[in-house]
Amino acid sequence: MPAANSTDGLQNRAGGGSARDALESVAFLARSEHRVHALELLDGEPRTRTELTEQMDVTRVTLSRILGDFEDRGWITRGSKRTYALTSFGALVYSDFKRLLGTVSVGRAYPDIVERLPTDWFDFDLRCLADGELVGGESADPLSAARVVANAVQNASTCTSLLGTFIAFPMYTFEEALRAGTEPETTVVFDPGVTEQMLTDADLRNRWQTIETATDDAVYYSLDERVPCSIDLIDGNTVFLTVDRDADRGFDIIRSTHPDVVEWAQETFETYHSRATPLAQRVEPE
Repeated sequence: MPAANSTDGLQNRAGGGSARDALESVAFLARSEHRVHALELLDGEPRTRTELTEQMDVTRVTLSRILGDFEDRGWITRGSKRTYALTSFGALVYSDFKRLLGTVSVGRAYPDIVERLPTDWFDFDLRCLADGELVGGESADPLSAARVVANAVQNASTCTSLLGTFIAFPMYTFEEALRAGTEPETTVVFDPGVTEQMLTDADLRNRWQTIETATDDAVYYSLDERVPCSIDLIDGNTVFLTVDRDADRGFDIIRSTHPDVVEWAQETFETYHSRATPLAQRVEPE
């Protein structure tokens, strides 16, 4: 038996309603930035026609047509004081449409990365990254993104990191800041792969041991479980997410200041840090 097409399935789930009508309504909204803007302005509070005109770059005729179309579709209602407000259905339409825009925006912002993001690990809505930034994405320098993170560490007051990918620049920058007496309060947790690097690479081992001797405290910790995506939390308000590439040894870094991402990063770091062991305890005596 041939599979039913998607519109048939949608029509059946809609209890006999027209899937084509539903798709037409979505297309109707998507075709016009002015319609989306009007719903955005009405989201949360009623507005008068004058208020809408002042905030939308459209003629009165165009605004009248938009509002009339919205009324016909049951998305808005007109109040007694010549105000317009979203109906419950209209608010739901706009909310779902906004979510769709957020999802598409993430895919467009990070077209080569979104499939590599550990979404099952993230305890935040992926759409929170829509307003983030692919660090160094336009640069020909393959290490430009790493330099951005290093500069952020250099200028920070606090830095907490959970690393599944090791980038040398931030450690070097912290080392320089330590010599200058301007180092941020820093705690770094390594997953097993990075831990092995820290223990087997003589130069790296000497660097982190020198840093801990100078700070007279544990800075670096080791974890027994893999970290799918590195986290650097700077000053409690900026998150850098580092994602390995599949085909080569490179990586991509996303910067986000979204409150949900920041909160997740803080909680995730604290959870893993509570299970970590000071890296110095992993060093075998010679």
